[in-house]
Amino acid sequence: MAPFSQRTWALVLAGGCAAWVALAFGRTGRMAELVGVPESEILALGVRDVGSGLALALSSDPRAAIGMRVGFDVADAVRYGRGRPKVLAMTAGFAAFGALGLLGRRD
Repeated sequence: MAPFSQRTWALVLAGGCAAWVALAFGRTGRMAELVGVPESEILALGVRDVGSGLALALSSDPRAAIGMRVGFDVADAVRYGRGRPKVLAMTAGFAAFGALGLLGRRD
């Protein structure tokens, strides 16, 4: 078991979601260029991450929300990482980072 609580880890992940939401809505064009998708898709990912961040921050037991976040990041790695090693490294890294949260203490 890791020396942190799952609640703490969920809040850290929620902060990461908030950062992505800020980029998705504040720098939509640049994020679309980086990921290689239309701006509408970046906005959709931003909306998805608003929901994910709220689930992480507000859930009484964060295990399901952490698992959902890891699943989103793995799916993003598969969908957007093909042919884009930087995007693959970033999304796979976020998935691995999120998965560490499942090793935390339950309190």
